[in-house]
Amino acid sequence: MMPTGFIHAELFDNFPRLHTAIAEWLACMLFIIPRTKRFRGWKLYAAYIGFAVLLFVTNYFNEMADGWVWILLMAACMAEMYLMIWTCCEASPWKALYHWAHSFMAAEFAASLEWQINCYIIYEVHQIGYYEFLYAMIAVYIVVFGVLWFLNSRTGLMKNQLHVSPADALLAFFIAMIMFMMGNFRFMFRGATVAEMTGAGILFIRTLADFAGLVLLYTMDAQRREIRARYELNAMNMLLNRQYEQFQIAEANNEALHRVYHDLKHQIAYLRSEPDEKKREACLEELDRVVSTHEAEVSTGNPVLDTLLTSKSLICLDKGITMTVFADAGNAGFLDVMDLCSIFGNAVDNAIEYEQRVADENCRLIKVTVSTQNRFLLIQIRNYCTEPIPIRNGIIATSKQDRQIHGYGIRSIRRAAEKYEGSLNLAQEDEWFVLTVLIPIPEDKKD
Repeated sequence: MMPTGFIHAELFDNFPRLHTAIAEWLACMLFIIPRTKRFRGWKLYAAYIGFAVLLFVTNYFNEMADGWVWILLMAACMAEMYLMIWTCCEASPWKALYHWAHSFMAAEFAASLEWQINCYIIYEVHQIGYYEFLYAMIAVYIVVFGVLWFLNSRTGLMKNQLHVSPADALLAFFIAMIMFMMGNFRFMFRGATVAEMTGAGILFIRTLADFAGLVLLYTMDAQRREIRARYELNAMNMLLNRQYEQFQIAEANNEALHRVYHDLKHQIAYLRSEPDEKKREACLEELDRVVSTHEAEVSTGNPVLDTLLTSKSLICLDKGITMTVFADAGNAGFLDVMDLCSIFGNAVDNAIEYEQRVADENCRLIKVTVSTQNRFLLIQIRNYCTEPIPIRNGIIATSKQDRQIHGYGIRSIRRAAEKYEGSLNLAQEDEWFVLTVLIPIPEDKKD
């Protein structure tokens, strides 16, 4: 039995490294489980087991090591954790390094806290055996990793959408390494004067350093997400303003078009009296262009949508794209003008952008449908598409060079739909890419 209130400093040096191996494996799994896997089936489970064995073996030999041997074996453990995350998940090397920093700090904190509780609480009560150690470890790991799982799910670390730059990954790496060295210099230099002077207090230092590392990493992640959210909001607002500006231009053009029709009767009278065949032919060509333009005019029952889709139809006419509209938008009056521009403007623009790349002009097809079904406003924009379109996390994967801003059009549509408690769905059906927006019609707006 150990004297109450006294614990020899050597107790802290006898830290069970196998407990650390369990914490390291669990911390990696904390970030691997919710993410897209690089492979599935028996290969994935074999990787889980294989890395668990590697971590156990490395930590086993590290238990009695010190100095440079201890440092090299710890570096091996870090590398194994990184390889486990990168191997099992579809993540870039930089994103894997970013998640490694979080998982490594989580493992160090959980292991340190577990050993501190064993030393300062259980040892104060009575002499304990292996099973008591095991029960304490299980309890601490359940609490620590359960709290971290909850935090990850609330803060967005469970998601795999956030871009990680090399600078972000390196900053997270250096935070983890600095905090690790601050809390573990006694283990690196057993017997050194400075290390011995710290005595049993090193365990407090280690736990606090690991906890501070976790706080710094989560604070950094929160700041990154806030900056990213502002950037996305500004980008979506720019898209929305652009669509609204296009609507205003189209509205002015539409008024001009009606004035042209008003003047047609005068032009027809002129044609009847014009003796010059060349002038008459030129005037007929101009009339033909005006008539073709009139064919692009759309009537949906909603004046804003009429103007917007008419302008898009004119663009399609100019680019050799056939756009057909089957729309009864009389119940769409509850949608704000800016939201209508965001939904239809971005959706049709995306379809036009794709159809321009279709070689056969006969296959350049876009279909716009607006209807009311079961008290929901149903909006569908279909465009002819034979190649598979990768859709990840509700966003179309991009082939563009600027991956940072691509997809904001879709996000803008989704945000507009969710504003009215609606939803956005992307799918590929046969040879059509289908964008569907479903929005409930408010009770006071229903027929």
